[in-house]
Amino acid sequence: MDSKRRGFFKTLSPYKDRDESAVEPIRLPYHHDPLLFESVCVTCESKPCATVCDENIIMITQDGSPALDLSKRGCTYCEECAKACDRGVLDPNIQDKQIKAQVSLNIGKCIAWDQVICSSCADVCYDKAIKFLGMLRPEIVQENCTNCGFCIGVCPTEAIEISAKR
Repeated sequence: MDSKRRGFFKTLSPYKDRDESAVEPIRLPYHHDPLLFESVCVTCESKPCATVCDENIIMITQDGSPALDLSKRGCTYCEECAKACDRGVLDPNIQDKQIKAQVSLNIGKCIAWDQVICSSCADVCYDKAIKFLGMLRPEIVQENCTNCGFCIGVCPTEAIEISAKR
């Protein structure tokens, strides 16, 4: 599906206006303690993690800590943010490198579940974490999902959601 058609479907979606302020931030990968973002990152003046991200998905929250904005792009797990962190919050050598989040599919918003052929989410999923029951009805295979977020921004109806987990 091309971007013009995807944009058209987004304009029809009743879910386009979300209140992001009430949502817990999605933290960067490569960390072992989410509380360090709230205690150490807020004192970091240079925010090197945000400046080195090629995908431009690291934003600085109101409290001054970094978080991921996966609404348009996803994380490639390139480790550049972890290498740039000089405060010890991010570590590229940590064993559990994944983004600590849960990706889910809201079938009430998904146009494929309404018999419209759409595979935007599966097309960008390198990890084959989205499978279809027939040509329609996608579902997320959690064991394969790395929470990278590439599927989120391409969904024309914002049916793929992500929430932080500690």
